[in-house]
Amino acid sequence: MADNTHDNADYSVTEKAKMTLGHASAGLYLPGIDETTHKEAVRLCARDFLEHHVFFNDRGFHNHLNHHLLSVFSLGAPAKRLQEVFDQNKEILLPSHSPMDVDITTENFTEHFSNERCYPNYVSFFQRELDAAGDNWKNDACDYFFDPRVFPLGMSGIFHPFIQLGYGLEFESKTIVATALAQTCVHSSTFKTMFSEHVFADICTGELEDDSHGLSLMQILDKMRQDPLSISMEFSAVPSSKVSITDAAERLAIKYSKLWSVSTTKEGISAKYHELLSVVALVYGTMTRPGYKLLLHFAVMHCVTSAYFLPIYLDCLPIERQAQILKAHCAVVLATFALHGSPELYITPEISSKDTHCTVSDLQNNVNNQWLDVFSKAIASNDMHVPKVVRTLWRGSLLYSFPGKLTFGDSYTLPPPVNWLYLARITVDAIDFSSFRDPQQQTKEGKQFWTFGMVGHDKFWDTYPKE
Repeated sequence: MADNTHDNADYSVTEKAKMTLGHASAGLYLPGIDETTHKEAVRLCARDFLEHHVFFNDRGFHNHLNHHLLSVFSLGAPAKRLQEVFDQNKEILLPSHSPMDVDITTENFTEHFSNERCYPNYVSFFQRELDAAGDNWKNDACDYFFDPRVFPLGMSGIFHPFIQLGYGLEFESKTIVATALAQTCVHSSTFKTMFSEHVFADICTGELEDDSHGLSLMQILDKMRQDPLSISMEFSAVPSSKVSITDAAERLAIKYSKLWSVSTTKEGISAKYHELLSVVALVYGTMTRPGYKLLLHFAVMHCVTSAYFLPIYLDCLPIERQAQILKAHCAVVLATFALHGSPELYITPEISSKDTHCTVSDLQNNVNNQWLDVFSKAIASNDMHVPKVVRTLWRGSLLYSFPGKLTFGDSYTLPPPVNWLYLARITVDAIDFSSFRDPQQQTKEGKQFWTFGMVGHDKFWDTYPKE
């Protein structure tokens, strides 16, 4: 690391970084993905690894370069666009730095948690560990992530360590997985109580009401909204900065995540993933009060993009840990919902109308190209999150077999159908802010960015623009 001397013709970076990329999910073989784009994606991910730090400022904001790069690559971006994405992101990133004079080992690897200066040391440590694991390196990576001392860090920072590890597992890249585990170890903890070993064990055990199936997520959101603790939460323009609000949100998430039951069966895991993905997508697309300009929330968006990776984790985990990762993701989603005021959902006919289902084969044969238009806009977007949202929503569309997946009886309130294509369209059409230009100037130009703040509180809407 700490190697910043490469140009666009230098393919030696691939070997220097030990960078490899598999072909990711079979569901993502789209037009435009070929040997040339794959080679360029590997080279540019290698350069990111060698040249840039894990955070891009002193406030702990995360380097998104390989997220952005791999999402547009998997949507079919040409090599020229991959280079543009790299060049744009590079301008806002911090350079990599030399390791500290510390030897991290299996005996002391917890002693330097949350020290970002030790990031390159942790990368080297995890590279050695994964290499030593041989063909079982994915299992070894997951064992480290699920270590009760590490797990609270991995579920912090609106899912960023979780997302980074998801990319590494999806593309079967040991180098990216090593960076993800290193990022996790140098991260600060967002939920110190919720993911403490005994509290999270209690969440996974659950406290079921009414029947053995627990409550559905739609029922849980309703109960959270009506909870006296939620109702009494004060308003803040920046709720994450108020300890009283973050503490209340964590308490609500702990209380209600216990009521969402996940059975340790293949069918139960699949059903609950479908439910979680659908509800997260609905929350993402339905928080705009009638009569106001469309609102797409930054924190909830991360709940969406992180949900993309859950099946990738599930494929790597034994059944007990599959249930745990679903419960953990759900708990963070509920904490995010509570932190922003447990907003009402305004489910419009467009959002719950029949989805335009489209298979990979359809796209490859240019049949029903409505998704291809969305992919093209996502690839061209200069917001680094838009293509990640689109990828997740397309996964939802591919999993359109959701109706009938759950058979928990009439008392279990299922989410309504989701028009995944509609949500993807409003995302690519609404978010026209660039992650790489001056935000104040873009605001003056009327560009729309993601929304922040307590959208569930009436005071938020006092200053939010109407249609």
